[in-house]
Amino acid sequence: MDISGKWDGVFAYPDVPDAGPVTPFVAEIVERDGRISGTILEPHEFRSGTAHASLEGVRAGRTVDFLKTYHAAGAEYEEPVAYAGSLSADGNIITGHWMMSDWSGPFEMVRQLEVAIASEAQAAVNSDA
Repeated sequence: MDISGKWDGVFAYPDVPDAGPVTPFVAEIVERDGRISGTILEPHEFRSGTAHASLEGVRAGRTVDFLKTYHAAGAEYEEPVAYAGSLSADGNIITGHWMMSDWSGPFEMVRQLEVAIASEAQAAVNSDA
């Protein structure tokens, strides 16, 4: 199983005063020999625009762990965020928790399938020709 590809995700903050909203993000992951790397884009919580981050980690079986590090997003984003998740049996959903300092919360990522479906459809068309 390889988790390379584009993923749509959301993460939630703990239920405490002044915590942020449920936040959507898009991740692009490349996996090579169990090592994963990639990028994450999400709405910036403190100003207009997008926060950019990189991810580095590992996948072992159905366990997916990575560290998200923001780039030039401001002082509020200086601390890296650790993600610990589990991959679904079909390889299309990762669920788990993120952690940093005294904060943690749940996250979920769903693989974007339209690219795979489109390439499979094109292959079927080409084989019929």
